[in-house]
Amino acid sequence: MSNFILNNTAEEVNSAIGKVAGADNTPTDISPLMVTSGGVKAYVDSQVSAVDSRVTAAQADISSLQGARIAVATYSRTAYTSYSNTKNIVLSESYDPENIGTVLTSGTYSGGVRVSGGTYLITFTGGFSEHDFDFADRFTVNLRSSGTILHSQKVNETGDLGSEFTAGTYNNISFTQVLTIPENSTTDINIQVVETSTSGLRSVNVFLTLMRLG
Repeated sequence: MSNFILNNTAEEVNSAIGKVAGADNTPTDISPLMVTSGGVKAYVDSQVSAVDSRVTAAQADISSLQGARIAVATYSRTAYTSYSNTKNIVLSESYDPENIGTVLTSGTYSGGVRVSGGTYLITFTGGFSEHDFDFADRFTVNLRSSGTILHSQKVNETGDLGSEFTAGTYNNISFTQVLTIPENSTTDINIQVVETSTSGLRSVNVFLTLMRLG
């Protein structure tokens, strides 16, 4: 065995031996001691586990956002239509790539749209005209959710329709409403025109837009 000459004092050698013999079991910022291999492994494993937890949480957040992506659907009745008493406006699907709604063809809310649980931004717009020189009679346009009125506006003496059906004065009506439907539930959204006394109503370019927010 070869002999070596150490250029260290006894105090320095003793200090170095102490750092090895009394090594820490875990890495410590202010410690001058060495760390056992088991301590290093345990520390690295704990950090890997922490990273894995953060990655799992991030993946869950991404999945949640993907599941709550916004979807839009539009239903309409653009043709000139006349009403002589209380009726539902019969809508047709214009755009619904995510199939968020189903047009109802029968029942109390026929002509409306059935949607499932979620939060929706509902926008309704359309042109309406009523004119018979009598302010005592009128129509009311109601936006409803399974019979509950969300928004309402009267249409009364909007201007002379003239001799042609398309020649009258049409007032634009516009509603915006946020509606939250509980999970595992549905609601029927429809537009109802309600007659007061004896009158006549005409509509054109009626649109119902549903934006599902989540």
